[in-house]
Amino acid sequence: MSYSIFKKESLFTAKMIKRLCLSLKLVLLIPIFPSLLQSIQASPLQGILLAEIDSNQNDLAQEQPMGMFAILLQHNQNLFHFDQQQASYTRSWSDLNKLGNACMYNKFKSTEREQVAYFSQKPISIFPPLRLIVLKKYAAQFPQQIDLANLPPSLKGQIGVVTSRSYGEAINPILLAHPESFYFRSGMGSTLKLLEMLAKERVAGVIEYSKEASLIQNLQGLNFDFQAIPIKGVMRPNFGYMACSKTAAGEKLIANIDLIMATPAFKQAFIKEHLQNFDDDEKALLKPELDKLLQP
Repeated sequence: MSYSIFKKESLFTAKMIKRLCLSLKLVLLIPIFPSLLQSIQASPLQGILLAEIDSNQNDLAQEQPMGMFAILLQHNQNLFHFDQQQASYTRSWSDLNKLGNACMYNKFKSTEREQVAYFSQKPISIFPPLRLIVLKKYAAQFPQQIDLANLPPSLKGQIGVVTSRSYGEAINPILLAHPESFYFRSGMGSTLKLLEMLAKERVAGVIEYSKEASLIQNLQGLNFDFQAIPIKGVMRPNFGYMACSKTAAGEKLIANIDLIMATPAFKQAFIKEHLQNFDDDEKALLKPELDKLLQP
């Protein structure tokens, strides 16, 4: 055999051995790939949930009436993890993009707000219309439907609202046009403070969801009976969305939140939670909106 032929055969044999070794390595790695993928997926995105109430007072990660954020976490498939951080309404919006990976819960969506935050495609909560919460013993002194734009002199400056909170398209313009007619409260736990003031008769009413007022009342042990009075022009359900930082991290968080909220399991839990926490009149009002969630 000539040297050149021997050299060619040796090179061919070396290549075959190399390919065989590579194939064996791939075969050995096949069982490892699923665990590698699993370990990658096991690293959830880290986020900060900005909330008005401290987690020691009200941990939004724990299941509670209308605790849709807790239900979102239960179905998250390990895609994200949040640490709750207390911040006022004003501070939450100013810190949202400073923190970079922050989100907020139950926020009204508007063109202005979409300039500074990514919003979930679907609402995280659907609430019956906002109401004027008043002490039940004085409810007869109020009309069956209150007109916030034309409050009687006795109520001027006696209706509690939270500074920097959005109350929707019907109420926000009235607050801007007639600020002297309302009592504005800012700072940490401002909603709770307003309800405490109502219980002590320091304000005549507070604009709030009746379910939210009931929840805060039970959590904080506030001892008073209230009645929810309809507000003129506020007859449709309100939608609260998840809103996250307008950053790359915030975009990833909201994308993963959208993925979970689109799953059949989350949709069923969403509908169940809403139906068991409202009365028949409120359920009838919410049903068309809940039915839409079952659509793709």
